[in-house]
Amino acid sequence: MTSTEPDQAIMAAIERHWTIHALRRFRERYNLDDYDPASLIDLVDRIELKYRAAFASPYWDPYPRVMVIAKLTRRNLSASSKVRIVYQPREQMIVTVLPLKLDPNRRNKLKTLRV
Repeated sequence: MTSTEPDQAIMAAIERHWTIHALRRFRERYNLDDYDPASLIDLVDRIELKYRAAFASPYWDPYPRVMVIAKLTRRNLSASSKVRIVYQPREQMIVTVLPLKLDPNRRNKLKTLRV
């Protein structure tokens, strides 16, 4: 199965801000076809727009990664609109995707933001 040219262009745009690991995790946990590709592409821009001033503060220096609970535009209304990701503000990269419901026994050292 080969990708069409629009699919390749979408994937190239997404890969600017998503690591391969994050894309793999997203495909494992969520159905890629359920979400609008534009919402995946502009997710980092939305995070930066909302938190750019906060990330410039020295408060965030001890936190190289933050957890972001993001709302995505979805094609399939039965799919969850929320996605939990781990974001590196310095590199402006999404490094992994977490399940929406985390294990309560899991230690969490990440600050949580919402977009």
